[in-house]
Amino acid sequence: MSERARAVVIGGGVTGCSVALHLARAGWTDVMLVEKGELTSGSTAHAAGLVTMFNPSPTMMAFRRYSVELYRQLGVFDAVGSLRIASSRDSLQELQRGVSRARGIGLDVELLSAEETLQLMPAASPERLFGSVWVPGDGFLDPHTATYALADAARKLGVRIRTGERATAIEISERREVRAVVTQRARIECEVIVDAAGIWAPRIAAMAGARVPSTPVDHQHVALK
Repeated sequence: MSERARAVVIGGGVTGCSVALHLARAGWTDVMLVEKGELTSGSTAHAAGLVTMFNPSPTMMAFRRYSVELYRQLGVFDAVGSLRIASSRDSLQELQRGVSRARGIGLDVELLSAEETLQLMPAASPERLFGSVWVPGDGFLDPHTATYALADAARKLGVRIRTGERATAIEISERREVRAVVTQRARIECEVIVDAAGIWAPRIAAMAGARVPSTPVDHQHVALK
């Protein structure tokens, strides 16, 4: 069976569902997302869900601020604030530069002294504590809930989402143009493919003869109450 879509997004995690939503918002009315399992069943399910706007790059800070605003609109974001602690003078200087860049694009951030940091986080060790950055607009979300909220918003704009459907091949023309995505169920002709397969992204890229230099890594996080 052969079908057609303008764009096929491979991967039903938070990234894939977000891409599908934004393509639809941009006016792409024929978008399909395919996921080999259930939505969020990949690396998204293991995410800590911590969302921060602070970053050394002003561009990335602007992107992150947009993400927070989007999650607020979807009703899945809890703002509790965040502390970024400096354990050396060099680290403090880097944070100071970051604060200057953040304020330059209008982010609400505050540089705190060591004493002020301890007032907000008494559990922190005062040894080698030089200060911190307080971002009151940062917070957290549940990755599962956020992904489904993105998917629901995408569906309302006409995006087709199919789970339990593994992509098995990508057809390309002699001119290296995308022709179709082949899944367990169908051949989907398309103009654009978005590889949003997370830790499996290199495997999807290899189907089209491309290389994605992505390597899975272990993450750890500590939740304090």
